[in-house]
Amino acid sequence: MDIRHLKAFAAAAERESFTRAAQSLGLTQAAVSQQVAALERELSATLFQRRGRGVRLTEQGQRLYGYARQILDLVDQASLQVGQTEEPLCGVLRIATSTVPSEWLLPELLAEFRRRWPQVKESVTVSDSRLATAAVEEGEAEVGFVGERPRSTRLQARPVAEDELVLVVAADHPLAGKKSTTLKRLCREPLIVREAGSGSRCCVERALEEHDISPADLNIAMEVNSNDAIRAAVEQQVGVAFFSQRAIRPVGNLATIKVRGFRPRRQLYVISHPEHNPTPPARQFRDFVEQWRATHFAKRRRPAKK
Repeated sequence: MDIRHLKAFAAAAERESFTRAAQSLGLTQAAVSQQVAALERELSATLFQRRGRGVRLTEQGQRLYGYARQILDLVDQASLQVGQTEEPLCGVLRIATSTVPSEWLLPELLAEFRRRWPQVKESVTVSDSRLATAAVEEGEAEVGFVGERPRSTRLQARPVAEDELVLVVAADHPLAGKKSTTLKRLCREPLIVREAGSGSRCCVERALEEHDISPADLNIAMEVNSNDAIRAAVEQQVGVAFFSQRAIRPVGNLATIKVRGFRPRRQLYVISHPEHNPTPPARQFRDFVEQWRATHFAKRRRPAKK
């Protein structure tokens, strides 16, 4: 089996799209399709069901994915271990991140990275997905974490974690006692949203569009570029808001509410510019994140054994 074919197969399985797989691998969609087709011919098996613009693993594809991911994880680990140097790693690591990854994902990654390479100093800039992407593209940061896949074809983007957005209201809000609401009721509620360019806002708007609801149908009461400011406004019943489920703090003055039939989900991405020569700390951090992604994120996406 050609390792390139397995990489293309795994990327398509994880993104449920040949187009997105091609973007992540820096290939054309035709190249990914050809590599998957070669693998199917070699195994005499149909690995994907084609559904419109997306794809989904068949039962045979699910079985292969578990093996493919193990093989690719071992290749990544071997590359990381063999490529390590005994000289101490030092220097500055420049990271640009949107708000949600900065609140839970990045601290977890940096805590482990610093235990391994304590002489590296991190410079982290927190903004929104649009600005973080621009920082990486312009060379102001070497690594980025965003909640929206970059549109630029010059950047490499790999999914590193999954996120779900949930509706949050004040604990004494009338909805708090009901535990759930409808999209029709949501459209009447004053809604507090992140600024344009925020990945979480784009995620909610895309999910609403699937229900034929546009931003003009919403009662947007406030636009804020700070999650802490939104939390404070929700607590004071200025409005309701959508928050990352991972970023909600366990406090008694907020309540999460289910919106029936509506679950906005997204992926968080680690991004870099393949044409920019990374510094040693950035190169090591990228390898470290890839290893973390393989052992944490990809493992959670593996199909359950029957």
